[in-house]
Amino acid sequence: MTPSDRRPIPEELLLLCADPVDGRLRVPAATYHRVLAGGVVVELLLDGAITVEERRITGYRPLGGQDEVAAGVLARLEDAGKRRNGFSLDRAIRQVPRRPGSAPFLARLAADGFVTVEQRRFLGLPYRRHVATRPGIGQEIAARVAATLAREAGGAGAPADGRSAADERDRQLAGLIGAGRLDRRVYPGPAGAATRRAVRLLVRELPVARAVRRAVDADSSATAG
Repeated sequence: MTPSDRRPIPEELLLLCADPVDGRLRVPAATYHRVLAGGVVVELLLDGAITVEERRITGYRPLGGQDEVAAGVLARLEDAGKRRNGFSLDRAIRQVPRRPGSAPFLARLAADGFVTVEQRRFLGLPYRRHVATRPGIGQEIAARVAATLAREAGGAGAPADGRSAADERDRQLAGLIGAGRLDRRVYPGPAGAATRRAVRLLVRELPVARAVRRAVDADSSATAG
């Protein structure tokens, strides 16, 4: 996957979390939904559509051109009006609906040739399966993110105020991988240990990743209860 192939973070999360052969999610659906919601919010942050301070969204401005999921987040912010303390990140993550879910992101990936759509039947009922056109594409994304984190850990990365937009996207993606506790799946074994450590540090550092982790933990507690 070349730099020009970079996809919006929700799409890259989908490519990371889905089995490249059968298209099925390799993580719990509830966890993926929270991580996907975080990806939508991160895209808005990186695009300058929202500003964030710690646990709150402190400003927003519609830029146009957002997909329906991101547009819904901005619409809810607009409906809430200008609150004295802003709008909480936790609430923004929780309010991303489960539908349409991955559908708009899968549609874009299919339109651009990253996945193919297969028509199948089960017990006589039709369904569609999305399969990566290149089985190793998720590994390519994971390797790119790992390389970015390794540069920063080795002191070769730029300071925060001079960090490239591409490197910041990789950091935010890594934070979401960690927030959903996907790091052991994406970076398994001893070879992935250093990357996992860097990912976990980003979960503590990045506000959206922290909000996603709180949502995932709340879901787990509710299920256990």
